[in-house]
Amino acid sequence: MLKIVFCQRIVYSLFGFMTISAVLKEDGHETDLVMQADPQKAAQEILELAPDVVMFSALTATGDIEWTLLIADRIKRKRPEILVVVGGTQATLFPAQTMAHASIDVACQGEGEPAMRELCRKVATGADYSRIRSLWVRTPQGVVENPMGNLVENLDDLPFPDREMYAKSGYFDRLDSLDVIAGRGCTFNCSYCMNTTLKEMMRGKGQFIRKHSPQYMIDQLKELQERYHPKSFTFVDELFTVNKTWLREFCGLYKENITVPFICSVTADTVDEETAELLAEAGVFRVCLGLETGNEELRHKVLNKRFTNEQFFQTADRLHRHGIRFLTSNMLGLPGETVDNAFETVRLNREAKTDYLYYSVFQPYPELVLTNQMKKDGLLDEPDPAGYDSTFFKGSLLKQDNIRELVNLHKFFYLAVKFPWMEPLIRRLIRLPPNWFFEQVFIVCFGWMQFRCFKRNPVQLLAMGIGNLKVYYSRNKESAPSPCGSAAKGSKDKEGQCSCAS
Repeated sequence: MLKIVFCQRIVYSLFGFMTISAVLKEDGHETDLVMQADPQKAAQEILELAPDVVMFSALTATGDIEWTLLIADRIKRKRPEILVVVGGTQATLFPAQTMAHASIDVACQGEGEPAMRELCRKVATGADYSRIRSLWVRTPQGVVENPMGNLVENLDDLPFPDREMYAKSGYFDRLDSLDVIAGRGCTFNCSYCMNTTLKEMMRGKGQFIRKHSPQYMIDQLKELQERYHPKSFTFVDELFTVNKTWLREFCGLYKENITVPFICSVTADTVDEETAELLAEAGVFRVCLGLETGNEELRHKVLNKRFTNEQFFQTADRLHRHGIRFLTSNMLGLPGETVDNAFETVRLNREAKTDYLYYSVFQPYPELVLTNQMKKDGLLDEPDPAGYDSTFFKGSLLKQDNIRELVNLHKFFYLAVKFPWMEPLIRRLIRLPPNWFFEQVFIVCFGWMQFRCFKRNPVQLLAMGIGNLKVYYSRNKESAPSPCGSAAKGSKDKEGQCSCAS
């Protein structure tokens, strides 16, 4: 059997890693985890573990792939026999550019569980693994390009995610809330979300939107409650309320079997009176509600998000009447957005009495529907991956006269919503050049919001914050040369600018 090491730079439990690890353990393989932002230290830790295979999940345009390449180079120099595998949206959307670097042996497109199981079985037995669907494989004769395999048809066929790989590092110590996931895919086609791109790419590969059965989830939650004793669960599904029949059965079982409350994500057009009542009775105490912008025209025509402001207000009122608080996800720096449009988003949050705020700067990540439209409209040059900021909380590549003001407003967004009397001052401040002080305002406000909103222990939040601040202050271009020069592209994962449940 093999020893497989998963490697990541952010402090967060990745469901892709946990599920693949569980699948590989079913076959008798040993798995381990390296969670380290410093590439030199990460490489050293991997070498000390002496694995047969090391796996990365890389998001392009965030510095992930450059960070991955630095580690892969160090590993290959010392232990060239270690098989290096890269998955994630980088490998899914751009396998050729991923494989252009000699240190990468395998690129995995799409869902990794079936392909990684087959790969490790063949490696363990010494069989040829160059013809596995979903994998691009380096061989002495060149790179073998296999077609993408099918999506996992029945999610209940997968084992429960392997959280032990994180637990042994102390990740779940003094835990308040535990992240879980009940399904994959999203029914909507928002132009700024990677789900829309992936949905089209995987057409014909199986059902894109899938859910675990309610009983599967209850069995998993009971096991997690007994093992980790969380004070709540957080469902990180893109949209929890997509299927009313599933929701009715799940909420009934949850109320009967689980003793702690939970958090989930909803949209303004999927929460009617019955849904709000089901969630409240099951123990939901907070939901994440995607708003993105307070301007209806931008929301409909630019973002392809179809609910109205009136629907948003009705949903906000409905949630509050049932005792459910909500967090809104908001974006600034949209193409065509004016400063007044951005303040519409501020005022809409005020008027709806939003409890918590999640706010980002829109990033035109490669292959998004909106990114491709921006390039056609001359609002965006062909971006070099190294030109993106390391997170979606900093700057913007949008070619728009007012983009500096919009990015600055992002740093003051929390204050603008919570303290209306500050709006005249903020309107003056955002005309100034971006600066270190503005970033500190954002970090303090966003950190305070995380502390108040997310059910995590302060010690855990501090550890996550320190790790993620290192990523915030890093720059992609300082990490490593692109594997394909200026032509290399990639994509941000779907979790980024459209999700607030993490």
